[in-house]
Amino acid sequence: MHSNGLCALVTGASMGIGKAIAFILAEQGYAVVCAARTTAKVEDTAAQIKEKGGRAIAVTADVARINDVQRMVDEAIRAFGTINVLINNAGGPLAGVLSPSPKSQDEFFSLMQRFMFSTVSDADWKKIFETNFFGVYNCTRAVLPIMLENNSGTIINITSKAGKIKTPVVPGMSAYATAKAAVARFTEVLAFELSCMGSAVRINAISPGMVAVSYHENLPPEERAMFRKPEEIQDILLRILNDASINGEVFSSETMTTWYQELREGNE
Repeated sequence: MHSNGLCALVTGASMGIGKAIAFILAEQGYAVVCAARTTAKVEDTAAQIKEKGGRAIAVTADVARINDVQRMVDEAIRAFGTINVLINNAGGPLAGVLSPSPKSQDEFFSLMQRFMFSTVSDADWKKIFETNFFGVYNCTRAVLPIMLENNSGTIINITSKAGKIKTPVVPGMSAYATAKAAVARFTEVLAFELSCMGSAVRINAISPGMVAVSYHENLPPEERAMFRKPEEIQDILLRILNDASINGEVFSSETMTTWYQELREGNE
């Protein structure tokens, strides 16, 4: 792997989309800071990158904890000098309340019943929201001053169609869907504020759609084929990184259109 001299910090890099993004960025020459809550898994991501000739470190961190986030940023600076790209990926419908992940689709649907608004506890609702929204907030708050000082940098938030208007969801996603909607609007408004400041720092978001995770492996092949592979995010990810004119957009990776374009065209 070649080096482009840039550093990318990827949260939720232990599995799924986050792990795929870490590999993609390493192949593009980025030094990658792989961050997640599960030490063994995130260390495995970093080790695989280094085995292929890339540069990477692993940091155990919970994005909902401000002290963890600051330590994560400090370790990134210590290892690679700066942060040029921030990928806010950590999250999920059960993030912050259940670990390990469900082992099957049926188990996932069953678990989600616990988080329906009529039955979910205040504490669990807040934990899901804290990870999926305030995790993005905490990481952005910690990294943005570095980017503003350099007058360069790109932030990409991974959101979800669960946060879109009128999109069907699984019962039990009130906290998750609300948090992801907040991430999308946060992306748009912060990008506007940065442009008003005359800053070259950009912030965008990607909604990856239906992506296969570990428990989808147990589905019949015809059902599994409905889900996208995590690495299929590559095209839109690299487009955002390489096109300096893209700012304040929330993209659907399936169509590479913005949410606003989809809504105008009736593709909800």
